[in-house]
Amino acid sequence: MRRLALLTLCLAATAVNAAGFSEKDTPFNTRYKESPEEAAAREFAEQKTALPPLPDTQSGDWFDLYVSEDYGKQPKILLSSLQIMPSPDGSIRYILNVRSDKGHDNLTVEGLFCARSSFTYGKDKRSSYKVFGYGDTVNRRWIEPRKAEWKPIGSTFNKNDEMRAVLYQAFCVDGVPNTTEGLVKRLKERAGRYAPKMVRHDK
Repeated sequence: MRRLALLTLCLAATAVNAAGFSEKDTPFNTRYKESPEEAAAREFAEQKTALPPLPDTQSGDWFDLYVSEDYGKQPKILLSSLQIMPSPDGSIRYILNVRSDKGHDNLTVEGLFCARSSFTYGKDKRSSYKVFGYGDTVNRRWIEPRKAEWKPIGSTFNKNDEMRAVLYQAFCVDGVPNTTEGLVKRLKERAGRYAPKMVRHDK
Protein backbone atom coordinates (compact mmCIF):
# COMPACT_ATOMS: atom_id res chain seq x y z
CA MET A 1 0.00 0.00 0.00
CA ARG A 2 2.87 2.29 0.91
CA ARG A 3 4.58 1.51 -2.40
CA LEU A 4 1.42 2.36 -4.32
CA ALA A 5 1.06 5.68 -2.48
CA LEU A 6 4.72 6.55 -3.14
CA LEU A 7 4.35 5.74 -6.83
CA THR A 8 1.25 7.94 -7.01
CA LEU A 9 3.13 10.86 -5.44
CA CYS A 10 6.05 10.47 -7.85
CA LEU A 11 3.75 10.49 -10.86
CA ALA A 12 1.96 13.58 -9.57
CA ALA A 13 5.26 15.44 -9.06
CA THR A 14 6.38 14.53 -12.56
CA ALA A 15 3.13 15.85 -14.02
CA VAL A 16 3.52 19.15 -12.15
CA ASN A 17 7.09 19.61 -13.36
CA ALA A 18 6.10 18.79 -16.92
CA ALA A 19 3.28 21.31 -16.80
CA GLY A 20 5.68 24.02 -15.65
CA PHE A 21 8.29 23.27 -18.33
CA SER A 22 8.63 25.74 -21.15
CA GLU A 23 10.93 26.21 -24.16
CA LYS A 24 11.97 29.39 -22.37
CA ASP A 25 13.68 27.22 -19.73
CA THR A 26 16.19 25.98 -22.33
CA PRO A 27 19.04 27.96 -23.94
CA PHE A 28 17.61 27.24 -27.38
CA ASN A 29 14.25 26.56 -28.97
CA THR A 30 14.10 22.87 -29.81
CA ARG A 31 10.94 23.31 -31.90
CA TYR A 32 12.19 26.18 -34.07
CA LYS A 33 12.50 25.47 -37.77
CA GLU A 34 14.20 27.95 -40.08
CA SER A 35 11.99 29.16 -42.89
CA PRO A 36 13.18 29.01 -46.53
CA GLU A 37 13.26 32.83 -46.57
CA GLU A 38 15.51 32.96 -43.49
CA ALA A 39 17.82 30.32 -44.92
CA ALA A 40 18.06 32.23 -48.20
CA ALA A 41 18.93 35.42 -46.33
CA ARG A 42 21.95 33.67 -44.78
CA GLU A 43 23.25 32.23 -48.03
CA PHE A 44 26.07 34.00 -49.84
CA ALA A 45 25.99 34.45 -53.60
CA GLU A 46 28.64 36.64 -55.19
CA GLN A 47 27.26 39.38 -57.38
CA LYS A 48 29.07 39.89 -60.66
CA THR A 49 29.74 43.54 -61.39
CA ALA A 50 32.00 45.54 -63.67
CA LEU A 51 35.28 46.74 -62.19
CA PRO A 52 35.44 50.46 -61.43
CA PRO A 53 37.67 52.83 -63.41
CA LEU A 54 41.33 52.76 -62.42
CA PRO A 55 41.76 55.68 -59.99
CA ASP A 56 44.37 58.40 -59.94
CA THR A 57 46.83 57.56 -57.18
CA GLN A 58 47.87 61.19 -56.77
CA SER A 59 44.43 62.66 -56.13
CA GLY A 60 41.10 61.67 -54.64
CA ASP A 61 39.89 60.79 -51.16
CA TRP A 62 42.58 58.28 -50.26
CA PHE A 63 42.66 57.38 -46.57
CA ASP A 64 45.90 56.21 -44.94
CA LEU A 65 45.53 52.89 -43.12
CA TYR A 66 47.65 52.34 -40.04
CA VAL A 67 49.00 48.80 -39.54
CA SER A 68 51.99 49.15 -37.22
CA GLU A 69 55.24 51.03 -36.82
CA ASP A 70 57.09 48.04 -38.28
CA TYR A 71 54.91 47.78 -41.38
CA GLY A 72 57.15 48.95 -44.20
CA LYS A 73 54.45 49.77 -46.77
CA GLN A 74 51.98 52.64 -47.04
CA PRO A 75 48.45 51.21 -47.48
CA LYS A 76 45.63 53.51 -48.53
CA ILE A 77 41.95 52.91 -49.25
CA LEU A 78 39.86 55.03 -51.62
CA LEU A 79 36.86 56.16 -49.58
CA SER A 80 34.72 56.96 -52.62
CA SER A 81 35.19 53.38 -53.86
CA LEU A 82 33.46 51.86 -50.82
CA GLN A 83 30.36 49.94 -51.79
CA ILE A 84 28.07 47.52 -49.95
CA MET A 85 26.80 44.86 -52.32
CA PRO A 86 23.10 43.96 -52.08
CA SER A 87 21.88 40.64 -50.67
CA PRO A 88 22.58 37.75 -51.12
CA ASP A 89 26.15 39.03 -51.61
CA GLY A 90 26.48 41.54 -48.78
CA SER A 91 30.23 42.00 -49.17
CA ILE A 92 32.08 45.30 -49.07
CA ARG A 93 33.94 46.37 -52.23
CA TYR A 94 36.81 48.86 -52.22
CA ILE A 95 40.06 49.91 -53.90
CA LEU A 96 43.40 49.63 -52.11
CA ASN A 97 46.79 51.10 -52.91
CA VAL A 98 49.58 49.41 -50.95
CA ARG A 99 52.47 51.71 -51.84
CA SER A 100 55.88 50.09 -51.45
CA ASP A 101 58.72 51.55 -49.40
CA LYS A 102 60.21 52.73 -52.72
CA GLY A 103 57.05 54.59 -53.69
CA HIS A 104 55.62 52.11 -56.22
CA ASP A 105 51.82 51.96 -56.37
CA ASN A 106 50.16 48.55 -56.03
CA LEU A 107 46.46 48.90 -56.75
CA THR A 108 43.88 46.22 -56.11
CA VAL A 109 40.10 46.17 -56.25
CA GLU A 110 38.81 43.83 -53.58
CA GLY A 111 35.84 42.50 -51.70
CA LEU A 112 35.55 41.73 -47.99
CA PHE A 113 32.80 39.51 -46.63
CA CYS A 114 31.99 39.65 -42.92
CA ALA A 115 30.47 36.49 -41.46
CA ARG A 116 27.40 36.97 -39.28
CA SER A 117 29.27 35.40 -36.35
CA SER A 118 32.77 34.32 -35.37
CA PHE A 119 31.29 30.84 -35.05
CA THR A 120 30.54 28.75 -38.12
CA TYR A 121 26.92 27.62 -38.50
CA GLY A 122 26.50 24.74 -40.94
CA LYS A 123 27.44 25.92 -44.41
CA ASP A 124 27.58 29.62 -43.53
CA LYS A 125 30.36 31.48 -45.31
CA ARG A 126 33.30 32.54 -43.14
CA SER A 127 34.78 36.04 -43.11
CA SER A 128 36.97 36.29 -46.19
CA TYR A 129 38.34 38.58 -48.88
CA LYS A 130 38.86 38.36 -52.62
CA VAL A 131 41.02 40.29 -55.09
CA PHE A 132 39.04 41.04 -58.25
CA GLY A 133 41.74 42.95 -60.11
CA TYR A 134 45.30 44.24 -60.01
CA GLY A 135 46.03 47.75 -61.26
CA ASP A 136 48.22 48.28 -64.32
CA THR A 137 49.13 51.94 -63.87
CA VAL A 138 51.11 52.05 -67.13
CA ASN A 139 48.30 50.94 -69.43
CA ARG A 140 45.58 52.31 -67.14
CA ARG A 141 43.63 49.08 -66.72
CA TRP A 142 42.74 46.31 -64.31
CA ILE A 143 44.22 42.84 -64.76
CA GLU A 144 41.80 40.20 -63.51
CA PRO A 145 43.32 37.09 -61.91
CA ARG A 146 42.47 33.83 -63.63
CA LYS A 147 41.54 31.91 -60.51
CA ALA A 148 40.38 34.48 -58.00
CA GLU A 149 38.87 32.98 -54.87
CA TRP A 150 37.70 34.05 -51.45
CA LYS A 151 40.39 33.63 -48.80
CA PRO A 152 39.65 33.36 -45.07
CA ILE A 153 40.40 36.34 -42.86
CA GLY A 154 39.86 37.16 -39.21
CA SER A 155 41.66 37.21 -35.91
CA THR A 156 43.30 33.84 -36.62
CA PHE A 157 44.90 35.19 -39.78
CA ASN A 158 46.14 38.52 -38.41
CA LYS A 159 49.80 37.54 -38.42
CA ASN A 160 49.61 36.36 -42.03
CA ASP A 161 47.88 39.44 -43.42
CA GLU A 162 48.22 42.37 -41.05
CA MET A 163 46.91 44.94 -43.49
CA ARG A 164 43.65 43.18 -44.30
CA ALA A 165 43.26 42.31 -40.63
CA VAL A 166 42.97 46.07 -40.06
CA LEU A 167 40.06 46.19 -42.52
CA TYR A 168 38.47 43.17 -40.84
CA GLN A 169 38.66 44.89 -37.44
CA ALA A 170 37.20 48.07 -38.89
CA PHE A 171 34.34 46.59 -40.90
CA CYS A 172 33.44 43.24 -39.33
CA VAL A 173 33.88 43.50 -35.56
CA ASP A 174 30.67 44.59 -33.76
CA GLY A 175 28.59 44.06 -36.90
CA VAL A 176 28.77 45.50 -40.39
CA PRO A 177 27.60 49.09 -40.98
CA ASN A 178 24.68 49.25 -43.40
CA THR A 179 25.76 52.45 -45.15
CA THR A 180 28.93 53.66 -46.85
CA GLU A 181 28.93 56.58 -44.42
CA GLY A 182 29.09 54.03 -41.62
CA LEU A 183 32.03 52.31 -43.29
CA VAL A 184 33.93 55.59 -43.59
CA LYS A 185 33.21 56.37 -39.93
CA ARG A 186 34.53 52.95 -38.89
CA LEU A 187 37.72 53.45 -40.90
CA LYS A 188 38.41 56.80 -39.31
CA GLU A 189 37.71 55.46 -35.83
CA ARG A 190 39.57 52.16 -36.07
CA ALA A 191 41.94 52.03 -39.03
CA GLY A 192 43.71 55.40 -39.11
CA ARG A 193 46.87 56.46 -37.35
CA TYR A 194 44.78 58.10 -34.64
CA ALA A 195 42.40 56.03 -32.57
CA PRO A 196 39.19 57.46 -31.06
CA LYS A 197 39.71 60.45 -28.74
CA MET A 198 42.85 61.29 -30.76
CA VAL A 199 45.14 58.90 -28.88
CA ARG A 200 48.33 58.40 -30.87
CA HIS A 201 49.22 54.85 -31.91
CA ASP A 202 52.94 55.60 -31.93
CA LYS A 203 53.19 56.66 -28.29
